[in-house]
Amino acid sequence: MDKKAIQILLKTIKTSQNESLRDWFYWDSYMKYITKEDFEYAKKNSVMYDQENISHDEIGRRIKTAVAKIEKEEVVDAFLYSLSTRQLEYRSFLSSYCIGKSLVEHSFTPSPEPNEGICAICELNTYEFEDPIEFNTINYFKYKHGACFDSLIQVLFDLEQFPKLPVVKPVENDYKILTDLKKIIEESEPDDRISQLKKNISKTFKSNEGERLGVLEILGVIGILHDDIHFGYDKKFVTYPEREHRPIRNDDVGYPARWWQGKFGIDHEKWEYWFGRK
Repeated sequence: MDKKAIQILLKTIKTSQNESLRDWFYWDSYMKYITKEDFEYAKKNSVMYDQENISHDEIGRRIKTAVAKIEKEEVVDAFLYSLSTRQLEYRSFLSSYCIGKSLVEHSFTPSPEPNEGICAICELNTYEFEDPIEFNTINYFKYKHGACFDSLIQVLFDLEQFPKLPVVKPVENDYKILTDLKKIIEESEPDDRISQLKKNISKTFKSNEGERLGVLEILGVIGILHDDIHFGYDKKFVTYPEREHRPIRNDDVGYPARWWQGKFGIDHEKWEYWFGRK
């Protein structure tokens, strides 16, 4: 992607964050900090986008259309490539692909009261799609943090972005990093959780704490990190009620990695499915 366009995106969103921690992510907030010329330049290079009206049902249809055009090996390569290069925009495609493949198209299904505004299948809230949807903050998190996405709006954006990025291939160092990650996870203490694992893998690849969390959350989504009850999206789509939170105050780790402990190790079958070299 065009480096100037990426810098326009990052600078715009960061300026908005600095000016208002409360509402920096709203379209009307961050668009105050970008010129029309810069916005058009970033749009031309597929880095920033206009808002778009998309219904709940259309989000699902577009996800299934996008994911059908992507091969598993392509997103695995992208994930691995991101480890040594730290090109974070390639990292989230793997988990988004897994979620997209498992998603079953459905109509909005209200949750029981008082949460009837939340879809009982996918967790999308009516306020998320009744107004125009903006994608620029999602792309910011891709380039800035290599975040793991689980909202269907984020997954949709991710999967439709994938064909726009250059094709990449991992090198031997990426596979070494992957092997080191596997070894560290397998050697975890029985009571270790993601908070400790983030520290344990800190020297494995160049990253900050947020980036390491994203990698571990991705491994959870694709079925590698889980406990005996809460599983990833590799076999079936995990519905909103199934994405249980741990009974703690600050449960800020994504599902299902939040439930992992060292005693569960890794799911070897899933590891081989995603990362086995032929």
